Amino acid sequence: MKTIGLTLLLLLTGCSAIQDAPYIKETLAYGEFTELNSLDTAVEKNLMLRLYKVPSHDHSCGIETEQACNYVYTLSVSTFDEHPEVNTYSLGTGYITDIAWLNEDAVDTVKLQYTMKSYSDSATPPTEQRVEQHVISVTPKTLIQLR
Repeated sequence: MKTIGLTLLLLLTGCSAIQDAPYIKETLAYGEFTELNSLDTAVEKNLMLRLYKVPSHDHSCGIETEQACNYVYTLSVSTFDEHPEVNTYSLGTGYITDIAWLNEDAVDTVKLQYTMKSYSDSATPPTEQRVEQHVISVTPKTLIQLR
């Protein structure tokens, strides 16, 4: 009886954790990912980075066509060790138009620069499209927003 109760408790705890990350199911089911390590061969890669994108459920544009207006982005970071350190970070909602590796001297750290628009180019944008430049420094332990 105690085993059944413990199993039920663990199951409910796992289900409640999924509720905190609303896009985890979509990311696993049909999210697209890009291996960021293949972007720039001139920069030495000491971490594995993958950028996942899932269409957001924001229906404020493209109502007639029901196309994706923007995406929810998640970045996964891991070391290449025998027992790798792994972490994920939310980069927010929008449309990343370009992303580039920047040189970084710190161990197990990657610096990325990317441009995030509020809506995709194919969507009907609002009167003012917001475009932001971001530079982040990523390790398997922390994400630092540099600008």
